[in-house]
Amino acid sequence: MMRIAAISALLFTFGCASVPAEGTVDQGRQVQGIVRNTASPFCPGKTLSSCPSPKAGEWRRDIRGWVADGASEPEIRNRLQARVPGFELSIPPVKSGWLIPVVAVALSTLWLVVMARRFRGHGARKRPVEALSQDLNLDARLDQELAALD
Repeated sequence: MMRIAAISALLFTFGCASVPAEGTVDQGRQVQGIVRNTASPFCPGKTLSSCPSPKAGEWRRDIRGWVADGASEPEIRNRLQARVPGFELSIPPVKSGWLIPVVAVALSTLWLVVMARRFRGHGARKRPVEALSQDLNLDARLDQELAALD
């Protein structure tokens, strides 16, 4: 009887859990898109999403409110720009963003080639005939040294 009551309580709890409406999720994405792509006038070199300033927090709250009211992204950007007319809020695109992956691939390929050559050439450096003649010379010398000890 207690098990049935516990299971019923769990089902009731999970059944009553609120699920965010689809519009709320879309609004959250829109807010995040604006906040992540807007330079912060309060923290040089940071976006509004990464700036810990209380003023940036106020701007994030204002953006959330404007999105909830149905304002479009260009309209929100215009409102923010009107607050700081001398500051450029848009983030310039990185022109050399492709450079780091290309250099990383080139360096890793070079490393792989060097390591493959090192492992492949490690055992095949001496010719078998030369190795055999050296072994025979060492054996003869060892025999001479052992004979000298007797």
